[in-house]
Order: sequence, then structure tokens, then C-alpha cells
Amino acid sequence: MPKRYHELGIQAYRVTSGNTRGATKIIANRDKTEVREYLLGRLPEADEEQFELRLLSDPAFGEEFDTIVDEITDDYLDNQLPDDERERVKKYFLSTAERQSKLEFAGELLRRAESNRGNKKVPEKDSHPTFFEQVAASLRRPYFAQAALALVLIVVAGLTYSLVTTDRSQKYLPLDITASSSNRAEGPAPATVKLPPGDGLKINLTIPEDARGAKDYEVTLLGEYVNKTLTIDQRTEQTLTVTVSSEALTPRGSYAIQLTKTRPDGTKERVPDSYLLRVE
Repeated sequence: MPKRYHELGIQAYRVTSGNTRGATKIIANRDKTEVREYLLGRLPEADEEQFELRLLSDPAFGEEFDTIVDEITDDYLDNQLPDDERERVKKYFLSTAERQSKLEFAGELLRRAESNRGNKKVPEKDSHPTFFEQVAASLRRPYFAQAALALVLIVVAGLTYSLVTTDRSQKYLPLDITASSSNRAEGPAPATVKLPPGDGLKINLTIPEDARGAKDYEVTLLGEYVNKTLTIDQRTEQTLTVTVSSEALTPRGSYAIQLTKTRPDGTKERVPDSYLLRVE
């Protein structure tokens, strides 16, 4: 727990943000530096793939990753980062919705806690109407309301046409992938595909022999900016077929697909091997 949150007595921060964990294995300072370099966008591109694969396969490393995410969030809120690192936080670290939400949540807790202690008053709402309030008041007038309604209908029609056209034109390239162990030396290299802009993938996943015959399966796509459950379009005894949209594979980079099987008694078990994918 960061020092400043201890001082303010905010015990709910960890619980609500979903980062409460058991005992964490201590890892080397070199690894901690590597995590920070990755989060700030300073890790060489050649090392990013190996870093991401370790993040998926090493629970202790994943816990350290979450801890350093919290530390960077706290330092950013406390203005304890150098100017160059603050810029990197804005450009790289806050590029995911999850970290943006965590920053907003932590900032709100900090603001309210300091206000309750008398260190900072909650700003009162400005009595002068804001620009948006003035616009809303104008729209309540009959002639503005009619014009606004017409504009909304035009925009909705345009968006609907755009979405339908995009969905019809999107192509899905076929790709067959076999699961491999987390150690690249023990299995095939990641499947690499050059994906044209706007196209998705139709992936045939070969089910490992020891995972076949399950009652059901769950397929999850993991990447730096995505954690998405994929719909299984087709299933045979040996394969699962899923489609992945172009948006889910943006930006291009390394991805992993995890498989979870459901036993006959309803319990679920994560299949150890993953399907490795690199999209260019």
C-alpha cells in the first residue's frame, strides 16, 4: 500500500480496485526496472514479446506488475515524477482504459479523504452556468429543439450506414494455430500474420490432446490493450473456431489466446498451454 494512502487511512483503495492479493514472491530489482520501463514505453521492441509472454505465465511477475502500476499511479497523483516520465505516463501508461479508471478513482478517493481531514475543501459548484448548461437551455426553446432533433436524426442515420457498410466489407483471414508452452524453447514460435487494415481473423485452434472431450470451452484473447472473451463459432472434437475483429487486434503486436475447459461436473480448469500470435 503506497505511503500516502496509509497516511490518509484509505484501506478501500486496494479492495475496490481489485488488487488485493496474498503473499507475493519477491523478484529481482532488475525485473522491477524492466516492468517500469515497459509501462513507460522505454523497453526495446525486441524485448516486449518475451516480457508479455512472461507476464502471462509467471503469477509472481504479474503481481509485481500490478504493484508497480499502483506505484506509478500514486507518484503521478503526488507530482513526484520527473517531467519526462510524466509525459510518458500520459502517452504510454494511460493508454489503457483500466489504468485511466484507476487514476480517476484514486484521485477521487484522495480528494475526498483530504477534504474529510480538513486539508482541502471540496470545491463548490460555480454559480455561473457553464457553456453546456447554456446550450441545454437554448435547446429547450421550441425552434432550437426541432433543429436539434433533425440534426440528431441525420447523425444517427449516418452512423448506422457507416456501421453496416463496415461490417459487410470486413474480411476474416483464415489461420490455424497449435498451442505451445510458455517456454518458447518447448514449442513452436508464435504464429505470425500480416493483417491488412480493416480485416479480422478466423482462427482454428487445435485443442491439446489432454484437453479434448470437455463439456465446454472458453476462449480468451489477451494483449497489452485487450482482455476479451471470444465467441466459439464452430467446435469439433479436435478444433475450435473463433473470429477476431480488426478492432480487437489493434494495435498490431503480440497476443496470446488462453483456453479454459469445463469438466462434466461443471468445474473449470485453465489449459496450461497458450496459443501465441503476432500480428503485423
